Amino acid sequence: MNYLIKPFFYASVAAVILNSCSASKQGYAAKNDEVKMNISEKPDVIDYAALQQQNVPDMAGRSDKGRGEFTGIIGGTISLATNAVKQMIAKNKAKFNAEYTYGLTDLYFYDQLSLDGPFDPLGLQFSGFKLVRTFDNGGKMDTALVAEFELDAVNPYEILNNSVFRLKLKSLQLNYAKAKVPGNNNFLNMDFEIIFNSSYVNSNGALFKNIELGKFYFFLRQAPLDKNAAGYDDYYKNLIGKKLDGQSFIVPRSFGYHITGKNNAQPSYSQGAYSITVNVKESSKNSFVNQMIIDNSGQLVEALGGALKKQLK
Repeated sequence: MNYLIKPFFYASVAAVILNSCSASKQGYAAKNDEVKMNISEKPDVIDYAALQQQNVPDMAGRSDKGRGEFTGIIGGTISLATNAVKQMIAKNKAKFNAEYTYGLTDLYFYDQLSLDGPFDPLGLQFSGFKLVRTFDNGGKMDTALVAEFELDAVNPYEILNNSVFRLKLKSLQLNYAKAKVPGNNNFLNMDFEIIFNSSYVNSNGALFKNIELGKFYFFLRQAPLDKNAAGYDDYYKNLIGKKLDGQSFIVPRSFGYHITGKNNAQPSYSQGAYSITVNVKESSKNSFVNQMIIDNSGQLVEALGGALKKQLK
């Protein structure tokens, strides 16, 4: 190697190494960070008056129909066949990974009691939730993440007929990563795992403690952190309205009583107490993203739905 070139070569290599070791200004935002979640509730999430009447044919009615004619009830009659193989962030304590958890409990899924049963959807008030993470950025609190998820009510018949619901992304703003981000990267991978749980008692007096109703997953891959980078706005704009993987049972109402007059109580079903837990994983290196099989919520609902409903009766 030419002696005049050697110093330049070594300097170039050193610069590359130093740049890869240095952290991005959008990464390692972990000092005194706080995570908060807010629930969104509103009356009459589903407008039942606007829904069409559903006719459920009996066996005699079905036998009178031709095989080629559609006789099913209105709703989600076609299997979604969601792919259960996902790329998830491996659980790793390396400096290029970070994990944190949100949680809310003592929530009510419905705004009123029911006389009709544990899965009566009338009065459903859950409409979504919002996640916020802040941190100490040079002596002042700054916002690292704002993510808002909402009930996907595009098919209300699925909630009514199958007692399950789905979620979609309403908005997402990612400003800083908690995981360390190399200076030559400025991209982040994120996994959101959302879990709904409930405790209830059925009419036979059987108690069910902290039962998992369903899980949702939302994945970000190569999400840009630099607002000035090309494609930053388009990346997050394309996420709006994206459906989350997974589904959940609507919250079962617990059996109890309500007062109908002086010294008179009658059976009824509660407003549906539940909790939400959100686990977030970050990784700034693709090598920490491994392939694994996650729960196929559709198959779980199909396999366990009947058994769960029997327990609640």
